[in-house]
Amino acid sequence: MYNPRRNSPFGGGAFGSRYQYQTLPYEFQAADVRSSLIGKVMGLLAFSFLFASIGTFVGIQIHLSPGVSLLIALAGLVVLIALNFLIQRPGINLVLLYLFTFLEGMSLAPLIGYYLGDPTRGAILGEAFVITAATAFGLAAYAWTTKRDFSRLGDYLFFGLILLLVASIINIFFQATLFQLIIAVVGVAIFSGYVLFYVQRAKYMADTLPNAIGLAVSLFITLLNLFLYILELLSILQGGGRRR
Repeated sequence: MYNPRRNSPFGGGAFGSRYQYQTLPYEFQAADVRSSLIGKVMGLLAFSFLFASIGTFVGIQIHLSPGVSLLIALAGLVVLIALNFLIQRPGINLVLLYLFTFLEGMSLAPLIGYYLGDPTRGAILGEAFVITAATAFGLAAYAWTTKRDFSRLGDYLFFGLILLLVASIINIFFQATLFQLIIAVVGVAIFSGYVLFYVQRAKYMADTLPNAIGLAVSLFITLLNLFLYILELLSILQGGGRRR
């Protein structure tokens, strides 16, 4: 049976959230309640990617430099932490959610612009998008229908995420293609695991807006990173590598 041990937003309270997801008692875990919550999550997620796309478009149009994009990414992290603490404030939580996704999209403008600037690289970008969508849909369908418990997976994924971050920092100094390939493969595996973890979690959460926002932002971060690691993997295999 599912056991939501680490029951806070953003991967088990990685940012020290005071908010705890509201779970449903087993006898109230009805299909209509689950459908209502996941419907809210999907709606928020769709608008999140819309705002991210707008942010990317704006960043490309103003020819955002990599240095400025890094500062925007840091600003997005500040907004995410603010959302973590204000997730129960109606109105403010939605503004922070969409501001975060807009800034995330804007920070990716130099990278996306790089791929769009060449037909060959543009094809890789399209492949990465299709593979990400297919992978996410398949994993989400499995997590939603299976009786297998993924609640314990969160601890291992968070530990793997820390190791991935350390490896990425090391790779900045060594710039080894094989090491970069390994990092990309591990990144795809970790964020695929997070899709399973978060989608199954949605089955056991109460139908509240803070729950929906917390799950939406978690899935947004997960899917965005899954896309970036698939993009990097394809770039290495087809085009000799692309340092992000």
